[in-house]
Amino acid sequence: MKIIKILFIFIVILVLGNVTLTNRSVDESITISQLSREIKSLEDQNILTQARIAHAGSLTFLQAKIVQAGYVESPYVVSLPTPSSVALR
Repeated sequence: MKIIKILFIFIVILVLGNVTLTNRSVDESITISQLSREIKSLEDQNILTQARIAHAGSLTFLQAKIVQAGYVESPYVVSLPTPSSVALR
C-alpha cells in the first residue's frame, strides 16, 4: 500500500513536470515565431531601403535632379595642362 502511494505521488510529480515543461516550450515557440516574423519584416524593409538607395544613386535619377537644379551640360571638354598634385601622391 505504501509503495502504491509513493508511485502515485511520483507519477503526479512527473505529470506536473511534463505539463510545466510543455507550457514553457509552447511559450518559447510563440516567442520564436514572433521574432521570426519581426526578422522577416526587417529583412523586407532592408531590401526596400537598398532599392531606394540604389535608385537615388542611379545616374539617370541624378541627371534629372541636376537638370532640375539648373545645371546644363557643357559642349566643351576641358582638360588641365599639368597633372594634379593630388594625382601624383
